[in-house]
Amino acid sequence: MNAHGVWLVSSDSTGILRHHENYIVNDTFSSEELARYAKVLEYFPGQKKIKSSTDADVLCPAHGDNNPSLGVDLRRNGAGPKVVLTCRSHECSYECIIQAVGLTSEDLRFDPANGPNPIEGCTLKAYAAEKRLPLDFLEGDEVALEQIDYWGKPAISIPYPDEEGNVVSERFRINLHKPPNGPDERFRWKKGDSPLLYGLHRLQEAREAGYVFLVEGESDAQVCWYYKEPALGVPGASNWKDEWAPHLADIAEIFVLVEPDGGGSTFWKKVSNCPGLSGRVKKAVLP
Repeated sequence: MNAHGVWLVSSDSTGILRHHENYIVNDTFSSEELARYAKVLEYFPGQKKIKSSTDADVLCPAHGDNNPSLGVDLRRNGAGPKVVLTCRSHECSYECIIQAVGLTSEDLRFDPANGPNPIEGCTLKAYAAEKRLPLDFLEGDEVALEQIDYWGKPAISIPYPDEEGNVVSERFRINLHKPPNGPDERFRWKKGDSPLLYGLHRLQEAREAGYVFLVEGESDAQVCWYYKEPALGVPGASNWKDEWAPHLADIAEIFVLVEPDGGGSTFWKKVSNCPGLSGRVKKAVLP
């Protein structure tokens, strides 16, 4: 507080408000948590009113906002640090707001110890070891994986090219393993990108061979490619879309690699019931 009875607020390079005779004390959050909060703010375009290192008003993406009316505030509760969203003008729902900018509820929970499915990170080296694939193969032009930073943790960027080889979507692997409890949170799509078949740029190989392996996820497809087998990956056992069938129109035999679990059963059921693949689908159960 200065001589006029007014609090003076300042921040250091990390954005934390440090204790000083003229500063407000605000050491509740770590520098990493504040950095992640700042990254959340980047998802909201346009005018912003930054009130402190943990409080801001932004344009609400869920309605035609001309004046920042959405509170984006970092708070701590029993479950750990969390970004709280409050639309003060139209009371837009939480779900509408995060969907509009490509965030998920997990992105807004920061605590690595108490969160339901924390982001542990996934390095390219660990991924290569887990999948028993050479690192230079995964980093090369055939696969083009890249290690990136995702909310302060290592992650793998997985490009999704179309049939012409143009990257049209990007998926991030943020955890190497499935969590012991709760939903599978190993992946995120890049903001605004949509799921599609993985490996469309290699379809000509399948057409020339007369067959293709249809597998769950990217890593199984990468294993097939390494051993010179044509393959396409479906991004998740339950995510097959019948609208993708035309990509396989010129391929005589489609071998569906089914993993021996509930996800495998779901995968087989969805693919085998696709009208566009009728008569060409064969089941191959992995041991």
